[in-house]
Amino acid sequence: MVSHTTIIFMFVPIVFSFLLFGGLILFYRKRTGISVKPLILGSVGFIVFTQILEKVLHVIVLMNFPNYADYPILFGIYGGMAAGIFEELGRFVLFTWLLKKYHDYKGGISFGIGWGGIEAVLLMLMVMVPNILFAFLINAGSLESTLGGQVPSDQLAGIKETVLTQGPTFYLLGTVERFFAVFMQIAFSLIVLLGVIKRKFSYVMYAVLLHAVIDFPVALYQVGIISIWVVEGYLAILGLLAMLFIKRVRSAF
Repeated sequence: MVSHTTIIFMFVPIVFSFLLFGGLILFYRKRTGISVKPLILGSVGFIVFTQILEKVLHVIVLMNFPNYADYPILFGIYGGMAAGIFEELGRFVLFTWLLKKYHDYKGGISFGIGWGGIEAVLLMLMVMVPNILFAFLINAGSLESTLGGQVPSDQLAGIKETVLTQGPTFYLLGTVERFFAVFMQIAFSLIVLLGVIKRKFSYVMYAVLLHAVIDFPVALYQVGIISIWVVEGYLAILGLLAMLFIKRVRSAF
């Protein structure tokens, strides 16, 4: 049985992601102002470049290399570089072609909020909604009868074990991770925008490499090399540095 407390905590990251997105808009609306077009294009850009284009690449790569978990270092490098290339080049394309009138600090902040905010909302929905449904099916004793013909038995057993063993703390960690990740997305948006303004593509490449470095431990966690606590602590430190960067870089605009 999945406890009622755990099920309640499964909803926390979803609610938090919406509040975080809206709260950042309200917060920066007072501090810097918000530009609507960059905010919207940031959200759309995340969906197009990461949830469509990057996912297509992942499907192709994983179909051809099904034993990727046997090579965690290479998998980590690939995952980090793929995320960095699609996300940072995506920002560069949008700032260069569609946001020519928004090359200021407010435009960069707005774009970053859109990109990071919709990331938080979509990821929490994609992760938590299935877990909530699985939890209800497990408690009703109908997980196997409902999904048995659609999901391989070993995979179904893995899903069941995961949902049963992940306690409330795991879901609270999701909220902490998303909080810091949004500020990193804002920081990356400002770095790329500075590259566009100064006409230095090297800034974009720095952002790609930095993004890959940040995502590398996450990929290692996915294949079971390091614990979630190491990843969360690492992301928290980087998130705090991103907040400091966002504040200090304003003078560059």
